[in-house]
Amino acid sequence: MASEAWTTAAVLQTPHLMLYLGGTLGISIRRGEIPGFSYFLLQIRPDLHHNNSYGNSVVNQFWEHTFQCRFSPPPADWVEAGGELCTGQEVLEKVETEFLDVSDLRPEYNVYKAVYALAYALDEMLQCEPGKGPFSNNTCAHLQRLEPWQTQWSAPVVQKISGPAPNVTTVFRRKQISSPTMSLWVSA
Repeated sequence: MASEAWTTAAVLQTPHLMLYLGGTLGISIRRGEIPGFSYFLLQIRPDLHHNNSYGNSVVNQFWEHTFQCRFSPPPADWVEAGGELCTGQEVLEKVETEFLDVSDLRPEYNVYKAVYALAYALDEMLQCEPGKGPFSNNTCAHLQRLEPWQTQWSAPVVQKISGPAPNVTTVFRRKQISSPTMSLWVSA
């Protein structure tokens, strides 16, 4: 039995290693799709007005790493050594990088579901009618003074809702926003 840290690693799924790992039962976080996430990632662009004296933004660092270029002003002797300058017009669709691979979203999908569940609970709280609320004297929460524990009272109103993706159901329970889902893997 193994965790997803190595049972889902493609580098270990080789015929040579199957002699040792064959028959392993792996437990992993459920994989899911985040609609529009790939499109969102491909729309990211670097900040061309970024002042390098204050350090690079994460996007600029990603851009320089992905395209093997440097934004102006480049390090000393960068251009002289044959290094390219980044323009910000490089095309992300033409590169393969693990940062843009959305085919195996596991922790990211759980974060997506948690944000979805919280947004749903907050929306339910916004719809609360005075005199019909879940708190003492049937009051509603005040969003200006919202306490984190109050969201748990919104979620149980609906036991199951259609999830953020097709064929996914998010189950709400008091004190637990969404139920965990795991995937099982068996190495042949």
